[in-house]
Amino acid sequence: MHSYWAGVQNEISKLAARKKMILLPALLLLLPIAASILLSQLQSGIGIAAISSGDFPQLMLGVYTNFLLPLLIFMAAADMFAGEVQDRTLKITLMRPISRFQVFSSKITVLALFALIILAAALIVSLLAGLVLQARSGMGESVMQAIVSYMAAWFPMTALAIAAALLAQFFRSASGALAICVVLYVALKGLGILYPQLAAYSPTFYTDWHQLWINNGVSAGKLVNASTYLLACCILCFTAAFVMFDKRQL
Repeated sequence: MHSYWAGVQNEISKLAARKKMILLPALLLLLPIAASILLSQLQSGIGIAAISSGDFPQLMLGVYTNFLLPLLIFMAAADMFAGEVQDRTLKITLMRPISRFQVFSSKITVLALFALIILAAALIVSLLAGLVLQARSGMGESVMQAIVSYMAAWFPMTALAIAAALLAQFFRSASGALAICVVLYVALKGLGILYPQLAAYSPTFYTDWHQLWINNGVSAGKLVNASTYLLACCILCFTAAFVMFDKRQL
């Protein structure tokens, strides 16, 4: 267990050393501020509060989980797996007194923490930026809904992170892994629009599943089914990715 946590700390330090993985999330966190100012100006101009302060975090969460956060997760996964093979730093990591499973699991843990930190920061910034907007009725209930939504969004983002780690095992360069992750993500999203009956069988369909947790009309059975499917995806992708990682020749 000590080796595992040491591996997690090592992966965190390596991720933090990549300036783009710090600068890009920081820049993207400015988006709610810019969006709230723009919406405030538009609503003042037309004299109608189309979006309230309570709805604003939900609006921003949809933008993050469908577009921005998956891209950041794909970049991180590509760098942590294929990128380290390309840079030959993975061989150095495996020379340490730590098993391949601990190395792999520590990388997955850091990817999940990366998504969690960005979601937590986005929640705080979106709530504060939303105060710029005019309509602020029912803020207490809206804040609780926002917290639940952002917490629920972490699960499908973790599933995407593990799937990206699996795809990264097929490449020896970060750019190639990132490109295929983005192309497949866009393709699966498009396929879900063209063939809605197939959408539920793709992890990309659940980027908006936080809406289920704040929708009183959704049954508990549907939540359980969706949660079970995502958990199964995580287990299968994690197992397949580790098998490939364990057999990988460096």
